[in-house]
Parts: sequence; structure tokens; C-alpha cells
Amino acid sequence: MFVIMGATGKVGGAALEALKQSGIALRAVARDPARAQGLGVETLRGDASQTESLAAAFSGAQAAFVMLVPPYQARDVLAESRVMARSIAAAVRAAGVPHVVALSSVGAHLSEGNGVVQVLHDFEAALADAAPSLVFLRPGEFLENWSGMLPAAREAGVLPSGKAALDKRHEAVSALDVGRVAAGLLLDPRAGTRIVDLAGPAPYSALDAAAVLSRLLGKPVTAVPSSREQSVAALVAAGLGADYAAKLAELDEAIDAGRLDFPAGGDFRRGTVTLDAVLQRLVGGG
Repeated sequence: MFVIMGATGKVGGAALEALKQSGIALRAVARDPARAQGLGVETLRGDASQTESLAAAFSGAQAAFVMLVPPYQARDVLAESRVMARSIAAAVRAAGVPHVVALSSVGAHLSEGNGVVQVLHDFEAALADAAPSLVFLRPGEFLENWSGMLPAAREAGVLPSGKAALDKRHEAVSALDVGRVAAGLLLDPRAGTRIVDLAGPAPYSALDAAAVLSRLLGKPVTAVPSSREQSVAALVAAGLGADYAAKLAELDEAIDAGRLDFPAGGDFRRGTVTLDAVLQRLVGGG
């Protein structure tokens, strides 16, 4: 039995679909099991902040994919996320899960100066030695993050970017690649702790994204820089809490400064899903 957290999301959903081909029994964990009813697998309720329910969901698992979604509306995102991190780790230990793949991020090795990724630094610390076989999957920025800018591209022909240099290419990856790699890692238990870095097939810039959208939308789309203040205001208007929005802006600043580059010499992998494919799916409503 493999257990998947976040199975109703893009990463967890991609992992679940990939694992369906293996013939292994699967269990989806969701805060709202009703949302997961159409997944075609056993579904149990589990909340990252409720250790007991999560431990029950992990019970009997040969392997588990775990993830921490920071609370978007929290007044103190780091503090509330640490509570969730400790709860997930305690549930893994209580259930005795022998093999765990945890979704982390590039830059999670940093204890500060990495924006919202500090949440995942704390998550990794909480999970240390929680399972005999433990993998931290550290993807780059998600290509799907451009989805929040599509309304501006459609309506005004502009593509706002929180990055300072619009022509600078950064490593990014599709959530579909992340889920598929996570599935492969779940099928590959090894004693000890591993770190796997994951990027897309090539680095991309805001200018690259604007060029692809210009073609897909059939109209000129121009990439434009956003100041920190503009980025935070837009994120708050989209429904995020002020603290979370500020930490996302700090993340862009860390990427600009090169603090979130993948370290050399690690287990570095590239996915296959291109920026073009991601934007085409987003424009089509997928």
C-alpha cells in the first residue's frame, strides 16, 4: 500500500496517476475526502495539523508521499507551518512508514534568505530520520505558477514578473514532472536519506513565457517587471494573506540573487514537460 498526500492537487495527482500503472494498492489522503472520490482509489481523511488522523491514514503503508502546503492566510506562515511539519513527521513515525518521499524545494538547504521556501527547510528538519528510507525531492519553481498571470496576458497583453531581469533564464519545472519523479522514487526505497534535485528540460525567462503566450493567444504579450510592492499587492488581491505574499516576494528576490540555484554535484535530474506544453495546457483551461 502506497499513501499519497495532496492527491487532489497537480503534483500528488500526477504521482497517483503514474503509480496506478504499477498495480500497487493506493490510498489518497485528503482534508476533504469528498473531493477525492473520483480518483478511483481508497480515500481517507487526513489533516496535516492533526497527527492522529494522519497517522491512521499512513497505517500499513509501505511508502508514503508527504507534502506540506503552507497556510495561505496565516498571520505567521512560518510558525503555523512548523506545527504542520512536526505533525506530519510525528504521524510518519507513529505509523512506522518505512519509505517516505517528501516534496521540498530548491533552496531548502538554506535556513534563511529563501522566502517561503524556509517552510520547507523546517519541514526537512522535522522529517530528519523519520523513516529508514527518506527522499527529499527538491524541484525548481513550478512552471504552472504563470497561471496567475494569464488574466493580465489575455486582457491587457502584459505578463507581470517579479523577477528583476526579464531576460534571465531560471530553472523551473512542471508539476507533472514532479509528480512522475515522485512516483518513481516511491518505487525505489534505499536505506538512508537522499536529496533529488529536479528541473525542467531547460531554463526559461519571463521573455520566453511572453513569446510563447503571444503565439498561443494570437496577440502580442509583453513581459513587464513588477516591484516588490506591486507583487505583494497583486498577491493579496488574489486572496493570499499579507505574510504569505511577502514571503513569495522574498522568494523572487532570492532567485534574482542566485541563492536558489541548484548546488553542483548532487542527484540532479531534468523532466520532459516544456514551458510551451505547460502554457498551452493553461491557456486551454487544463
